[in-house]
Parts: sequence; structure tokens; C-alpha cells
Amino acid sequence: MHRINKRFLIIVLCATFLALFYSARGIFITVSQGRPIDWVRQVGFEFIYWYVWAALVPLVIWIARHFEIKQLKWRTVLALAGFGLLIGPMQSVIEFGIAYSIDVVRGMTELEIARRRQIIPRAIAIEAFSNFIIYSLIVCGHYAYDYYLKYREREMRALELEGRLTRAELQNLKMQLHPHFLFNTLHTISVLMMRNVTAANRMLIRLSDLLRITLDNAGAQEVTLKQELDFLNGYLEIEQTRFHDRLTVNRDIDPATLDVMVPNLLLQPLVENAIRHGISTRADAGLIEIRSRREADRLVIEISDNGQGLPGNVKKGVGLANTEARLEQLYGNSHSFALLPAPSGGLLVRIVIPIHEDSE
Repeated sequence: MHRINKRFLIIVLCATFLALFYSARGIFITVSQGRPIDWVRQVGFEFIYWYVWAALVPLVIWIARHFEIKQLKWRTVLALAGFGLLIGPMQSVIEFGIAYSIDVVRGMTELEIARRRQIIPRAIAIEAFSNFIIYSLIVCGHYAYDYYLKYREREMRALELEGRLTRAELQNLKMQLHPHFLFNTLHTISVLMMRNVTAANRMLIRLSDLLRITLDNAGAQEVTLKQELDFLNGYLEIEQTRFHDRLTVNRDIDPATLDVMVPNLLLQPLVENAIRHGISTRADAGLIEIRSRREADRLVIEISDNGQGLPGNVKKGVGLANTEARLEQLYGNSHSFALLPAPSGGLLVRIVIPIHEDSE
């Protein structure tokens, strides 16, 4: 109902604008010729002409809708032209009928009435030609507007579909990380069961806590950095139980970054990669450093180890590959993901993402 009222208002406003435009033109011509202004004829009749068209526009649109041009067919064109040949004279008859009645009320003489009756049929025929052009413009305008609406609808559907595909892909990438993390941790517990049952039991309890956190955030693509660090700390407790004094973790977290949104399950696969390929291969103590800082409107996260460093041919496993793919999906060209040589001789993973503090 609101859409119909809005469309009717637009039609009336367009008719009013055209009536004022042609009235102004007629007044200008009259004044330039030094003749007196007949306000009823030069203004009132213009409004009658265009308001009659405003009343006929819904009928024209209704006709055009019943002959949608999906393919250019002569049958459709001929039908539309036939209706135009009817509506053109119809508009003229209504307009001249109203104008004639007004002139009669104004006190038109018998001689003028007789003369008017003689010229009205010819005037209707002449004006019907220009009316056919106006009818054609209305029909073309309807088709153009209808095409625009359908184009926008297709565009919106394409964007919605693209968004759904992106969310599905993100969810799929994240769900691949869950069993990857779970299987690796269960394998660690399995090995530890042979050596230290108490420690293995403690790891199982901590793993259950992590799984609960994972389920709580199952539908979230982004969480705050603080939430991500809490999850990471639980994971590191499991790994430190396994490595004892061989694993040291240093954290340099800027408090101003704790409320920044980051991808859910971002840090754990990167730290796990540092432990598996950097720390576990060392005979002596290993060091992992986790840093975060703000640089203008960017969040910089760095994870480094003192392992064997960056090999010549880096093969990204599930953790690194999925993390990079998720960053690409979430941030596009607004992020960077780099594997660099660490100052300590190991591997440095640097992530730069735009800062925002609301989940999007």
C-alpha cells in the first residue's frame, strides 16, 4: 500500500512539474507578444491536460504490465500501439470535455460555443498524435524502471548468494581446524598416558574446557583478542604439560588490542605450528613469543619461535593454509599474512588486519 501511494505521489508531482513548466512557457510567450494573460486557459488548462494524463498513467502501466517485453515480438508491439491509439484520443476527449464545461460556466457566447463544437473533433484528432507520443514515453519509462528494479533485485540476490557462499566457506575452513586441533591433542595425550597418567588426566580435563569454549563460540567467525588469548592459554597449558621446561612462552600483548576483533581460532593453529615444527625438533629449551600492537588503524600480531627457521620450500599444512584462507575471505586486500625469518633464528608469522571492535 505504501509503495502504491509513493508511486501515485511521484506521478502527481511529475504532472505538476510539467504543468508549471508549460504554463510558464505560455505566459512568457504571451507577455513577449504584449497580449493579456488568460490565467484559466494558460495555467488552468495546462493543469487539466497533465492531471488527466496523471489519472491515465496507472491504466497505461497496467496495460504495459500485461504485455511484458521479454522478447521483441510484433504481436506485443502491435497490441501496445493499438492501446495507444485508444488512450490518446481518450485523453483528448476527457481534457476537451472538462475545458469546454469550464468555458460554458465562464459564460461563453452562443457563437463561440458553436465554433468550439466545430473545431473540437479536429483538435482531438491533432492532439491524439502528440498524446500517442506521450503514451509511448510512459510505456518506455515503465519498462526502463521495471528493468532497473529487476536488475537491482538480481544484483542483491547475487550479493546475498556471494555472502552465503563466503560464510559457508569460512565455516568450512574453521570446522577443518577443530578436528585437526582435537586429533593432535588426543595424540599427545595418548603418548603421555604411557609416561605420566596424572599429567595425561590433567590434559584431558583442560581439553574438555577448551572444547566447551569452542562450542560456545561455534557460530562466531570473530571474537575479541582477549577471548582468543584465553583459549590459547588453555592450549598452551596442555603443551607445557607435555614439554615441561622445554617450552617457554613470552607474551607482549598491548592492552589496547584486547578488545579488537580477530578471527575465531586464529592463534592456536599458528602456535601449534611453531611447536610442532620449531620446538619439538629441538633438544634444548624452545621459546615462543606472542606479540600484539596497534599501528594506526591496524592490528599487528606476531608469533615467533627459535626453531630451525624458514625452510627453502615451505609447505603449509592445514593450520597455516586455512588461517591464510580465512583471513583472505574475511578481510580481502585489507590484510597481510607473512612467514618471515625470526630474529631468534626461527620462524616469524606476522598478521596485519584492520581494527574494529564490533563483530561484522
